[in-house]
Order: sequence, then structure tokens, then C-alpha cells
Amino acid sequence: MLITILSFVLISCNKEEDVEQLEEINVDQSELTFTQNGESKEFTVLYTGEWYFEATGLEGYYGPNEATVKDFTIAPASGKGNTKATVTLKNDLTENYDVDLKVVTANDTLIIKLKAVAN
Repeated sequence: MLITILSFVLISCNKEEDVEQLEEINVDQSELTFTQNGESKEFTVLYTGEWYFEATGLEGYYGPNEATVKDFTIAPASGKGNTKATVTLKNDLTENYDVDLKVVTANDTLIIKLKAVAN
């Protein structure tokens, strides 16, 4: 009986450790630089659960899963699991600026820097 209880405890602990390791959020690029209108760049959100983007001034759209912040369009605006996202500069640049795009999960936040560089 004692062996059965110890086995159950060890199995339970191992499963919890596996879940924690799988739920760490990451991206394959932490900074994207844009210099011209219409320029698009892709990056991948690496996560097993649900996530969404957040930023100061971020506006979402109903229907297509996309959002805008400053001069950028981001699609999708949220997702589940490993997902490729596309950021597009939608206006001509008149100034240099940065936007902190946050990838938010239930337990974590990660920042992707969007850099606009006027020529």
C-alpha cells in the first residue's frame, strides 16, 4: 500500500513539472524593425495554452482576429498554441518610435518591441 501511495505522489509531481515547462511562453523574435509603408514581418508565439496581445492604444476588430496599435496591424490578435503572427506597417512613417507589444497568458507576459524607423 505504501508503495502504491509513493508511486502516485511521484507520478503527480512529474506531471506538474511537465505542465510548468510546457506553459513557458516564448517568441522566435523579440524585436521587429519597420521602415516603409506596407512592410510585413512574421514571428511565432511559442506556447501551449491561450494567449493574446496587449499594448497601450491597442484596438481589436470584430470578425477577423486582428488588432491595430499606432501604425501597425497585428494578425491574429490572440490564439492558442504555437501560432505564427504577422505585423504590418499600415502608414507612411513621419517619425521614429517604438511600441511594446505584450504577449499575455494566464501566468506570464512577454514583450516584443516594434520599431518604426522613418527614412
